[in-house]
Amino acid sequence: MAKLSRSEQIIAEKTVCILLVRGETPDGSKIFAYVAIRADKLEAFMEAQKQGTFYPEDYGIVIEAGEGEPSDEIKAKMTNEYGFNHDAMLDIGGKEKAEEIASNISTYAEKTAQKPSE
Repeated sequence: MAKLSRSEQIIAEKTVCILLVRGETPDGSKIFAYVAIRADKLEAFMEAQKQGTFYPEDYGIVIEAGEGEPSDEIKAKMTNEYGFNHDAMLDIGGKEKAEEIASNISTYAEKTAQKPSE
């Protein structure tokens, strides 16, 4: 990843992404977790997933977690309290996509901050 400017780094440190992570336990049971991750930690988080067993709480804050799929109540909570849009989810398949998303978030936030007030 290209080195971020100081302003991009500050934005990345203050921008949080909410991710729905799916996986399985060592015995094969399906699990999920909604994890809040700073944009500047997104790339490391995606890389850790490739390594096998990892703990999302090492990279961010686990907001909700459980076995199987999220219930309708949990989905509603994530939508109402955090603005999570289940219909617009992106599949972040790897480090390259995480890098692209983190860069886009920083660029978008920086452009928004530079717009004059109307």
